[in-house]
Amino acid sequence: MQAEAIKIQGLIKLAHEISNRKSQCCALLVDFSGIPGIRNRVLFRAFVSFVEERCLDHALHAHPLARNVIVVILPHAEETTVLNRLSELNHFLLQQRHGTIGLHRFHLDTEVSEFIAFASRLMEQAPAPPVHRSIQTVDPAPPDIVALDHLIGIERSIGQADLTLQMRSQTIWDLQKDQPPGDFAEELWVSMSAVEKITGQDLHDDAWMLGRSTDLADKRLLAFLVKEIPLADARRVRRFIGLTPANVAGSDFHRLIGELSAAQLSDLVIELTLLDWRMDPQAGREVAAMLRRNGIGLALSCLRAEDLPHLTREDIEAAQFLKLDASAQPIEQLAIGLKTLNGPLLSKTILGHCDTEEQIAVGILCGIRLFQGSRLTHFLDNPDLVEKLLGRDAALHTAAAIRTAHKD
Repeated sequence: MQAEAIKIQGLIKLAHEISNRKSQCCALLVDFSGIPGIRNRVLFRAFVSFVEERCLDHALHAHPLARNVIVVILPHAEETTVLNRLSELNHFLLQQRHGTIGLHRFHLDTEVSEFIAFASRLMEQAPAPPVHRSIQTVDPAPPDIVALDHLIGIERSIGQADLTLQMRSQTIWDLQKDQPPGDFAEELWVSMSAVEKITGQDLHDDAWMLGRSTDLADKRLLAFLVKEIPLADARRVRRFIGLTPANVAGSDFHRLIGELSAAQLSDLVIELTLLDWRMDPQAGREVAAMLRRNGIGLALSCLRAEDLPHLTREDIEAAQFLKLDASAQPIEQLAIGLKTLNGPLLSKTILGHCDTEEQIAVGILCGIRLFQGSRLTHFLDNPDLVEKLLGRDAALHTAAAIRTAHKD
């Protein structure tokens, strides 16, 4: 049965119970359909988290349903306060010309049949969601109502922009002693500096807005890949894509899965930051299981040397790759951290943001094979440096390797 229909049936059952107990409660349906762009799940989740955080008391919970509607069951004593707060939100949206939210209130002691009829119509209209909807992720609430206003503007700007011009790629290199450098993979992302220019917003000074803007840009990246990868040439390319758990659980990612062959899926690696991975362990486990079912790799990124001794068995078994940020600590601490890695961990570790000769040298000395950084091509363009760190045979083959690799 559809997930939304199950939720609605649960609410109908709850409404019957409240009515039979003669509890003084009402059902408040909040409809966001009148807000432009609300079909974008990033924007919808932001509104839901704002309502829960700013309009409801902590004991109350919003139930997201189909067609951009949420339902709140609340005591009559809370009704006036909640309605006033939602009216203030509505007034602000109208002032900013962002549309309006619809409010439908049903007193369950006298209007339970009307609520059930309304909820049943929603159940009939609910589209059949894909299986991935079972993965539940939680977004932080906007810091204030102005943040919602800015997010609506950013969603509009990103939605109208041609982000293909803002796509970036960077090669992940396989560097081994006495071996020619190998083109192991490429990472794709949308430049957030370019997004700042498009939106006119300084996103890096606002953690919440940066996170939501990254979600919006990632959705556009996924839509691009749905069209791009199936049309790509026959050459196998392993692609790393950094996403949030919410976007991995979203419809755009699952549309991508549906468009790709098994071979193309096996060349896909999704990066989750270690912070995102650990923030919601249950969602992380469900995401990891879903990726495994589809033959997609998982990389945990933004690791520091000090994180390595604290990786759990679950972390290590779930991730095919560990991306260590070489620039996140002094070179001495980097060397100490890398020396704690055993053989299996060394083979799955990528030394990212690796931009100095010292970082490359420490990585090679400690047995790291996979390297990524904006200045690695400059290193590979220097035959003397390549010979010094990788040996003469590697230096002889480096020029050819660079010509065939993807340019940073």
